[in-house]
Amino acid sequence: MTESRQEEYAAELTEILELRGVPATAATRIVREVQSLVADSGEDPTAAFGTPSQYADNFAPKLQMARVWVLIISSVILAAGGGYMLISGVFGMLSPAYDLWGLPSWTRMAIGVAGIASFVSLILIAGVRAKRRSVTWHI
Repeated sequence: MTESRQEEYAAELTEILELRGVPATAATRIVREVQSLVADSGEDPTAAFGTPSQYADNFAPKLQMARVWVLIISSVILAAGGGYMLISGVFGMLSPAYDLWGLPSWTRMAIGVAGIASFVSLILIAGVRAKRRSVTWHI
């Protein structure tokens, strides 16, 4: 077993665990256990544990990655859409020539504020969940 293959496996496993939201201390512990077992047995890490992605599924399923993408896409839509509607409403207040879908200016501003508030709430909820998840990893 080559040392570089073990290092590649460990680096890829670390990266996958971090992308899936596993706290750094837990990811380091998992990778060290893999490295220790592979060093003791001399076996190829892929043969012993499967691919890094397969082994990471034991600790952080891919479903969490889907949640991350939903969070990113929702955040972009809410922030950009809310900002656009708010700005459109402000310009509509300044001049009636700035019309958007026939909505009154105050309605556009309210929709914009609601979109931005939803964005902030979404980010705060995601942060609280991530904090709770990192606390449970240390228990």
